[in-house]
Amino acid sequence: MSSNPPKFYPIRSAFRLTPLMMALTLIAPFSLNAASVNAPESTELQKQLTHHFHQDHILGTSLDVVVNGVSRHEAKQAMDAIRAEIVQLDQKLSVWREDSEISALNSSREKQVSPELFEVIAACENWRDKTCGAFDARLGQLIAVWEKTQGVVEPDAATRDQIVQHLKNNTLQLNAENRTVKMQEGLKLVPDAYAKGYIIDRALVAARQKVPALQGLLVDIGGDIRVWGNAPQKSGWSIGVQDAFNHHDLAIPTQVLSLNDQAVAFSGKGYRTLAGQSHLMNPKTGLPLQQVEQCVVVGTCAADADALATALAAMTPAEGLELIESLIGYEAQLTMSNGQTHQSSGWNSLLQRTDQAEMLTVASAASAKWPAGYQAIVELAIPKLDVEKYRAPYVSVWVTDSSKKLVRTLAVWGKDEKWINSNYVWWRRYGRQMAQLDAVAKPSRQPGQYKLAWDGKDDTGKAVAAGHYQIHVETSREHGDHSYQTIDLDVKAKGASQVLPAQAEIGTVKMNFQKVN
Repeated sequence: MSSNPPKFYPIRSAFRLTPLMMALTLIAPFSLNAASVNAPESTELQKQLTHHFHQDHILGTSLDVVVNGVSRHEAKQAMDAIRAEIVQLDQKLSVWREDSEISALNSSREKQVSPELFEVIAACENWRDKTCGAFDARLGQLIAVWEKTQGVVEPDAATRDQIVQHLKNNTLQLNAENRTVKMQEGLKLVPDAYAKGYIIDRALVAARQKVPALQGLLVDIGGDIRVWGNAPQKSGWSIGVQDAFNHHDLAIPTQVLSLNDQAVAFSGKGYRTLAGQSHLMNPKTGLPLQQVEQCVVVGTCAADADALATALAAMTPAEGLELIESLIGYEAQLTMSNGQTHQSSGWNSLLQRTDQAEMLTVASAASAKWPAGYQAIVELAIPKLDVEKYRAPYVSVWVTDSSKKLVRTLAVWGKDEKWINSNYVWWRRYGRQMAQLDAVAKPSRQPGQYKLAWDGKDDTGKAVAAGHYQIHVETSREHGDHSYQTIDLDVKAKGASQVLPAQAEIGTVKMNFQKVN
């Protein structure tokens, strides 16, 4: 969990957080009843009481926090408490730090550990039992073997079989009375992903303890998210779900979850690969898991959701969803590598209703259909400017129809609330509405080449008609310039391309409308 971890194949783990969930319940419990959610509030006042924070290099990824219902000073106190909790837990739980408590345990084989580390290890073992081995945090030795080859050459079968057989033995002993952990030779614990969810849950508790006046909170570490209390908008916290097969930087997801006092975790081979191999290991075979492209789990705490997301990637869809259906408060959606989708019985109840979305442009039945297989591919370059106090530019890319109504927002790069409205064309017309999506705007992008794709769907995932559209590209930079350009797109079953010249803050923009499958 250091800020620059090496490439690895983490296996993620979890357990019912009895002490932690008690803390979440006992600290000023908040009931999201109809009266509290729908109480009238001044929109301007609500904006003043909502604060966004972003920090890179946290647990090897980024941290995003939304604090609602308190002053800026109190929000900063909550953020400080979150950071402090992350730092102290990283010292205990990070396998990427040689000076961490878990690294010392992996070296010594037997050790009395802190309550936090013991709780995490016990949690991992509990989920290992509940999932019949689909989830296993004992895979450090297997991960190390794969790391040596960088995923390019598959370790020989004999080595894998030896490690897998060793995992089946009773090689780990826990003594709850004195919090002692004892491991046999050859065993190395790697509870990274459970630890990540655990840290998210603990950080949320720390913030609520520090600032009891908090009315709402979102903690997002690398896409795994925990929300609590009042969201900035009345309908609840809106969390976007990225398309499983589209890893372009699309700002608006294909689904939007409406969550209240819940967590969401993502896993699957598409989230991190090494030489084309999944980063997740099958504990029963020692091979990378390839059958699940994306797994999304929503639950009552981030740690358990994280563990389940990993476990389901190693199970058949039928086995995984049977497990989810047996748990109260958990739902899941699986997208397989062949494109098939499986979801639990309550998944649709989590989706934001289409009548709640304020930015809709849907093709009528009588309209000409979007040509099958066509996409508008937008390629843009962010140049590195040799200027003093260089900051990466804020970039907004969106699509409107012939009546100037917003159809799809492809990218919003830049989250600092102080500067995001610098893209004033986008902000004045559409950006204020985008505030309803609490975990979509992305940090500013550093210089380089980027590609976006519009597949003919609007912000709610519904297909639009063929016809006339405009693609808008707006950029601005702190201490720099502003530019705004548009591309006219006449959608029909015929390829087309356009090029916009470079501007002060952005390089050449290319648009190709083409059939991709």
